Amino acid sequence: MGQKRRNLKTLEQVLKKSKDKSLAYYNLAVFHDNNVREAEAIPNYEKALKLGLDKKKKSECLAWLASSLYKTNKPEEAMRRLEESYKIADTKIKKFLDGLRGRINKKYIYVRK
Repeated sequence: MGQKRRNLKTLEQVLKKSKDKSLAYYNLAVFHDNNVREAEAIPNYEKALKLGLDKKKKSECLAWLASSLYKTNKPEEAMRRLEESYKIADTKIKKFLDGLRGRINKKYIYVRK
């Protein structure tokens, strides 16, 4: 899609036409996430993961999914997805995940089992 401004209609059209459905679902999820619709983003992140993403996109997808889960009061699932992302993430994403882990622990006093 290049540098064009993304909107829901455009993303839904891309999803219908795209051969790479995983990336289309990922982009749709990010759109919802960036527009404070985390609950709508979550199933799209899950679909993207199920369809398969390359390692970099997968780590980002898991990180943003963890954040959305945290924001929708699902700390245990958020922490699980955070840990999945951390295993394959690059340094930049790990810094984000460290901050998210801190926020989850502070808010929920999360204790690992």
